[in-house]
Amino acid sequence: MEAATLDHVEEEVARQKSVLSNLHTYAFISRLPTETLQDIFIHCARDYHYQNLYPTVSVPSWVNVSYVCRHWRNVALESPTLWTYIFIMSRRWTEVLLARSKQASLKIRVSLIPRERLSCVGMVMNHVERIQELCLHLPARASSILSRLSSRAPRLQDLDITVVIPDSPVEWPSSLFDGAPPALRTLKLATCPVPLHSFRLSALTVLHLVDVPVQFQQDMEEFLTALSCMQDLKYLYLYDALPSATGFLSSAVFKTFEKIDLTHLSRLWISAPLSTTVTLLSCINIPLKTQVRLECNSERNSSLDHYALLRSLLAQRYKDQAQSSPTILSLIVQSVEGRVILTFSPRQRDTTPITYEAWDRDVPPSLHIELDHRMIDKDTIINDICSSMPVSYVQTLSVVRPWFSPALWRRILRQLQDVRYITLYGGYMPDLSVLSLTDHTTHDSEGEDAHNHDACYRGQNHILAPRLEELELERITFLPDDGSNLPAPAITRSRLLAALSTRRLEGSPGRLTMTRCGIPGLVKFDMVAVWGGGCCAISGEEHT
Repeated sequence: MEAATLDHVEEEVARQKSVLSNLHTYAFISRLPTETLQDIFIHCARDYHYQNLYPTVSVPSWVNVSYVCRHWRNVALESPTLWTYIFIMSRRWTEVLLARSKQASLKIRVSLIPRERLSCVGMVMNHVERIQELCLHLPARASSILSRLSSRAPRLQDLDITVVIPDSPVEWPSSLFDGAPPALRTLKLATCPVPLHSFRLSALTVLHLVDVPVQFQQDMEEFLTALSCMQDLKYLYLYDALPSATGFLSSAVFKTFEKIDLTHLSRLWISAPLSTTVTLLSCINIPLKTQVRLECNSERNSSLDHYALLRSLLAQRYKDQAQSSPTILSLIVQSVEGRVILTFSPRQRDTTPITYEAWDRDVPPSLHIELDHRMIDKDTIINDICSSMPVSYVQTLSVVRPWFSPALWRRILRQLQDVRYITLYGGYMPDLSVLSLTDHTTHDSEGEDAHNHDACYRGQNHILAPRLEELELERITFLPDDGSNLPAPAITRSRLLAALSTRRLEGSPGRLTMTRCGIPGLVKFDMVAVWGGGCCAISGEEHT
């Protein structure tokens, strides 16, 4: 038999095996109980519904389960829940979905941005009493649809409304959902002037307010009154949702305010003026395990007293952190566009700055703070906040753009006596000659406070970061050996190696790794070195 014919036979055998395998799989699936098939179909529809934030421009792929065979079609049509994942395509499809879903609770995600589907949305809103989840993404000119939200919604659990770039006044109904959606658990409003007092929120577990128009922002006393009714709250996100609370901080009401107990709160995110942030932290009691993100924005009337109150609140809240769980094991410091960002994480060797997206998707750190350092000196912010936190067990220090004075490095490293891993990313190489065993801790020239702070070390050969095992540098620029071009506190590569060479380690030597580092005017380089036993030896270097 010729080789070509033999190849053809082998291909045909393989094809037939594939057909038989598919038939066997289909036969197996066809024998599944009806309830199991329904669960599979619903799972496909649910995944598609929540993975696609905005409505599709075509019929979703999960609908194809009703076209595979007569048996599958019957199973699909007899499953009202399958058709409750509403997609707005046309009046015909809207009528079909509403009919096939019978009286089951509806899950709706509607965007009126890509195309006008207002009439179809109106058809769905005629069934408000059946809506369980409602996500609206609409321009202000389509806000007339909101008038349908005045009807009772006894099944409504999740409400998410985003108004995109309001281009005209939005007319809200005087009472949303007749003032009392009894099942409402999640409320998310973005660029949306919904007054919280328009309906009761005592059953809420998630409150998410973003970019509330200034004219609709509640003052602090009104907001705290609404918040006091939310005893079951688990997630609280306030992003540019509240005005300055400077007046409230100095009021008699604040001095006598009885704190609100939010015993179930697991995540708190506040992006607000500094006075507003410290007011909220002062007026609520939350569990120590609550994961907190604070973005303190500058304001005209802010004062150093507000910053001092923030430090005091942090020190009071985390004073027992060292004896509780989770212990802070990693500290990430960033200096970005006029802001100081400090992240305290319970995870070992955590060097990745938290992002907006990761806050919802990943496990957030114990505490994340952002402060505008135009309010106060950057070094002071870093030193004061770190001093307020229980950082004695920190094993990992990660710094992005580490442009700090040697005095600040000494203060930080004195507090991090257990640090084993330091990573620096971007910017100039700071003066880490303070890691030398011969570094004199009493030579700070930062004023009387620094002198007093160092008094306890006078006459001692105090070792900074005595347990340091690894120093990792990436995209760091070193001072040239001739000392030109870059100002202090940057140092040369040779000076860093000399400082590390003085360190003695018990056990394995320390490791220095440089990746895509450089010197102005010269090529970039990668390098690996080890220190210990009174020397620092380069074990590998590569120029790029």
